[in-house]
Amino acid sequence: MLQALTLHRSVIFPNSSADASLTPAEIERRTASFNARRTLLKSNPSLFISKTRLSVRQIPIFVTERLLKRLAIHATRSFEDEAKEGERPGLTADELSVVVEQPDVEENREEGRRSGKHKKKKFMTSVKQAKIVRQQERVDPVIGKGRSKGYGFIEMNTHPDALRVLRWSNNNASIGSLLEEWWKEELGDLMKLEKKKEAKDDARLKRLKDELEKVTTTGAKKSKGSLIVEFAIENVQVVKRRNALQHNAPVSFPR
Repeated sequence: MLQALTLHRSVIFPNSSADASLTPAEIERRTASFNARRTLLKSNPSLFISKTRLSVRQIPIFVTERLLKRLAIHATRSFEDEAKEGERPGLTADELSVVVEQPDVEENREEGRRSGKHKKKKFMTSVKQAKIVRQQERVDPVIGKGRSKGYGFIEMNTHPDALRVLRWSNNNASIGSLLEEWWKEELGDLMKLEKKKEAKDDARLKRLKDELEKVTTTGAKKSKGSLIVEFAIENVQVVKRRNALQHNAPVSFPR
């Protein structure tokens, strides 16, 4: 029952209050995704809907992991601000009460208590991971990584925060200009970092400068539509392997 409810929270259905700004093609795209995901879940018992990991599609190709993480943090705060101002409904008591089990975290804490060792405290945000899926065979000349495929994942630490990100970001027309402004800022930061290097790469510096000028004068390349944000479909075995890798990863302690 909870899986079905989580799946429904990811989609904007035709004739709903949220579909007013969607084109017919966008509505068809989102409805088709919902139907395909529902069929996939029924066909494989190892699959389930994550309560904290979001699938994000139609991401502009210039968006980096840093920008995606920034979007998630911004979305959680903006959702709460708008809810307080009465501009949107806040989360219900039932939604706020959903707790996600994270045994690997508790095991690491217990292991640290037994050994007398503790990990170095880090600045924590509501975002656990932001990932852009990239091509391996084609490199983006500006950032030096594989070219973005236009989709990625955001994993939040809690289900309520994942809901906040989904509801604020899904089909939000303001996100395009927001990401473009952040991209300009990131290009500026990358240029400053490159200039500070002892052996700076002049060719890379020129690419960054040219990209900043292009974005400033003509704008960044837009995606085909607004973001499609859904709760990600996960595989039980893959999640177990991921948790095991995180648990067994070597820990560095401050000297």
